[in-house]
Amino acid sequence: MKIFVINLPRSVDRRISMEAQLKKLGVANYEFFEAIDGSQMPSYLADKVDDEHRKKFRSRPLSYGERGIYASNYLLWEKCVQQNEPFLIMEDDVVLEDCFVSICNRVEKLHSKGFEYFRLGISDTSEVPQVIDVNENIVHWCDNQSGSTRCYSISPRGAAKLLKRSEKWICAVDNYIGEAYRTKIPCLGIMPYASSKAEYESTIQLGQKSKVSLINKLNRELYRFYRFLRMSVWNRILFAKALPNKGQS
Repeated sequence: MKIFVINLPRSVDRRISMEAQLKKLGVANYEFFEAIDGSQMPSYLADKVDDEHRKKFRSRPLSYGERGIYASNYLLWEKCVQQNEPFLIMEDDVVLEDCFVSICNRVEKLHSKGFEYFRLGISDTSEVPQVIDVNENIVHWCDNQSGSTRCYSISPRGAAKLLKRSEKWICAVDNYIGEAYRTKIPCLGIMPYASSKAEYESTIQLGQKSKVSLINKLNRELYRFYRFLRMSVWNRILFAKALPNKGQS
């Protein structure tokens, strides 16, 4: 399985850190993917950002950092579909665990069985995922999928689904992948965690966020409740229909 590390050319220290970690683990089948700078996006990507929706329902437009991360992942999804093979994608601010290689081998086999997405890192929240397959140690996040793009694997079919519903970007990409009621891809993970978050922030994320008006704060809370209901229904009732052992995609 091909491994891609999203990295800005100016983030040399991040690149060196990732190279050292991958070398220590004996991983050679990887390459760095030049991250998109959110402040200098090509027009065909910038036009996908729906700031009006963001400001009305999520209180503020996407920051330059959020734009850049979404664009970088979007281009890798296109590449995944074109090459028709699963990818492992990670940002340059992760710490790889000793089990990283064995987890990579496991998820590659699981992708061949029809699984479309696996988070391969610890969650940003305190939510404890539910175990849905004891033999394979597959877990499922139901309520909060924040951090879903820091380190993950995706199949070509899964990437195609993400592309199909990315005509307009209305939220940060990790939230988008986590909104399974939109993508129809369960937010699954593999235990033990293959990666954790480094103490520093990825430079792709840098960028000041704008202030939020009172009315937009109110809209945000109402929309958050709406999302919670949609996610709760899908993740607790409908997600099983999307699992390979149910014979559906």
